[in-house]
Amino acid sequence: AGRGALFLPACTLLDARTLGPLLADPPEAAGAVLTEAGAPVLLLTAEAARPFAPAVAAGLPLGAELARHAAATRPKPLSAAGLCFAVRDASDLAEAERLLYAGLGTENDTGVDQYLHRRCSRWITRALVRTPATPNQVSVLSLVIGLGAVWCFWHGTAPSAAVGVLAYTLACIVDHSDGELARLTFQESRFGAHLDWAIDTVIHSGLVLAMALASGPGWAHLVIGLVGASGVALSALFARYLPREIAVGETVGGALKNMGNRDLFYALLLVFVALRAALPAALPILALVVALGSQSYWVACVGRIRRGRSSTR
Repeated sequence: AGRGALFLPACTLLDARTLGPLLADPPEAAGAVLTEAGAPVLLLTAEAARPFAPAVAAGLPLGAELARHAAATRPKPLSAAGLCFAVRDASDLAEAERLLYAGLGTENDTGVDQYLHRRCSRWITRALVRTPATPNQVSVLSLVIGLGAVWCFWHGTAPSAAVGVLAYTLACIVDHSDGELARLTFQESRFGAHLDWAIDTVIHSGLVLAMALASGPGWAHLVIGLVGASGVALSALFARYLPREIAVGETVGGALKNMGNRDLFYALLLVFVALRAALPAALPILALVVALGSQSYWVACVGRIRRGRSSTR
C-alpha cells in the first residue's frame, strides 16, 4: 500500500525489463505511465488509486477510466525498456507468442546459445509449458544427458567423442529450456539457479576429466584430468560467488572470463575429436594445456583479491 498500485492492461504483453523502471522508485503524486502500451500501464500512489478500488474488487474493466485519469493528471511518462506489445485482435496472438519466446534469452547468452541452443530449446519449452513438468526436473534431465556426453568422451574413440559432442549439445539445449520454462511459469527460484549452476559445473568438469583420461593410460593422465576438473570447478565458483567488482574488474573480467564461455568449450571438444581421429599422440599435450588453462581465471581472481586487500591497508 505504501508504494501505491500498479495497473496492468490484460491485453498488453509486458516483461520484467519493461516494468523495472516503473517500479524502481515510489510513485510521484501524479503517478507514472508507460508511453508505448496499447492501454494505460499506470503506477499510482495509494491515494490516487483509492477511487478505483471498488471497480477492482468487482472485477470491472478500467481501461477507459484509467485513460481519462492519465489524460487529466498527466503522470510521469516512461519508455518501455523491454517487451511491450498490445494484443488488439486474434491476429496479434501469434506475434505476441513469438515476441514472448524470443525474449526468453539472458544477457549471458553466447553466439552458440543465440543461434543454436535457444532456437532449439524454445521448441522443447513450448511443449513442456503445457505439461506438469517443473524446471528442476528439466535441469535433472540435462544432467543425465550431460553425463552421457562425459561417458562418450571417457570411452575415448573418435566416433564416441563425436557422439559426445552431440550429447553435450542436447544437454545445453535442455539446460536452456529449464530456465525458459521457469520464466514462463513464474517458477524461478534461488534453489533452481543453484541447481542449474551446479549441473553445468559437474558436466564441464566431468568432460575435462574424461578427455584427460581418454588421452592415454596411467596415473599422470588422471592427475592432469583432476587438475583440469578442479580448475573448471574453482573458476565456476569464483565467477558465480565473487563480489561483482572482482568478477567484472578489468584485470579478471575481460579476456580471462571469456576464456570459459560455452563457445570456446565447444571448440575444445571439437579439437579433441579431430586430434583423436588424426593425431592421438597430441592428446596428452591438449589435456595438459586445458589443465593449466582452467586455473587461469580463479588464480587471477585470487591475485586481484590480494591486491585489493593490500591497497586498503
